[in-house]
Amino acid sequence: MKKLHMLFAAGFLGLALTGCSSTPKQEATPAEAAKTEAAQDAAKTNVAAEEAVESREVLQQQMVALREKRVHFDFDKSAIKPEYFSVIQEHAKFMAAHPEVKVTIAGYCDERGSDEYNLALGERRANAAYNALVAEGVSPSRIQTVSYGEAYPLDPAHNEEAWAKNRRATFVYGINAFVRPH
Repeated sequence: MKKLHMLFAAGFLGLALTGCSSTPKQEATPAEAAKTEAAQDAAKTNVAAEEAVESREVLQQQMVALREKRVHFDFDKSAIKPEYFSVIQEHAKFMAAHPEVKVTIAGYCDERGSDEYNLALGERRANAAYNALVAEGVSPSRIQTVSYGEAYPLDPAHNEEAWAKNRRATFVYGINAFVRPH
């Protein structure tokens, strides 16, 4: 019986020692290391590309939202009213935060007046918004203007409320390019 215990103890000790042994780690070959590094770089590039796409989509959404931030004018006037200074500042702040963005400012009029007069008045309105953005620190090279006169009314009705909506300057943004409103 004593021999059986000794044999059992020796076997258990042998198993315990082999279970604790470890195999030496093999160093990765330069080719394997390069493959691993390339895979990690590719994963980082994919993440960066996805973030860039998301960032561009957010920027596009902001540009569309800002298009609704217009400056409206009094009849036969091109001076920006004080109540629209905050709109100009909002556009200037956006452009300062996004140097890749350019803007086209379009000037519009109501239907009263000749085509020639309204085109000139629309130009003065677009230029007033242009000058206000430049005064807020936006580079003139990032701004262009266009006048559409009485074309493209927001409200086609023939009353004072509609005419007031149509006397405006709009801001249309593009990334690294100017975009025409129409």
